Amino acid sequence: MDWNIIDLPVKDIYGKLDIGFTPIFKESMKIFKEMGYKRILDVGCGYGKHSIYLSENNFTVTSIDINEKAIEWLKEYINTKGISNVNLIKANANALPFENDYFDAIICSSVIHHHNLKGIKNSISEIYRVLKQNGCALVDFMSLEDDSFGLGEEVEKNTFIGSREGEEDVPHYYTDTSELKELFKNFRNISISKNEYHINTDLDNKIKSRMLDVKAYK
Repeated sequence: MDWNIIDLPVKDIYGKLDIGFTPIFKESMKIFKEMGYKRILDVGCGYGKHSIYLSENNFTVTSIDINEKAIEWLKEYINTKGISNVNLIKANANALPFENDYFDAIICSSVIHHHNLKGIKNSISEIYRVLKQNGCALVDFMSLEDDSFGLGEEVEKNTFIGSREGEEDVPHYYTDTSELKELFKNFRNISISKNEYHINTDLDNKIKSRMLDVKAYK
């Protein structure tokens, strides 16, 4: 399977410089509406671009992150804008503080690959647990074919620290489609897209990331 080349500009999104929305996220919002989904979990919400976009499209959103600074910024933003359908919680993807079968859909963007394999397995298990029957999960992963694979210090198999500029102290786990199919074996209707994102920070600087975007149903 060839890589899909997708240009993503860095721009002001809801008051923060951030990478633009991916096509798979935008397309999935249409599916969420068609499926009648209401309750969405944003795992690793950061400064909330996905959460705010979802709220603007009339979903009820629960946003979690372990970064207290990001949570506080997002809380101030939604209070200032009078957004009432976003609930913020400081929490970890490895131990989601929710009941079983609670959410219609779950998104986890640029987050889960910051764990080692054990942490990733725990997170996927938790996502499955809190997802409703027929619910959809969107999760992305760093590919073994990304240019940064092998850079920095390998602390566990396929897990490197110092491999990505700007995230030198953060671990990155790299994987492939065959491993992802095994990790998501409890899900159904699994699709994996091979997307090469060209992130345009300015006219002279373009960051390339090869990501595996998983869409899977419970």
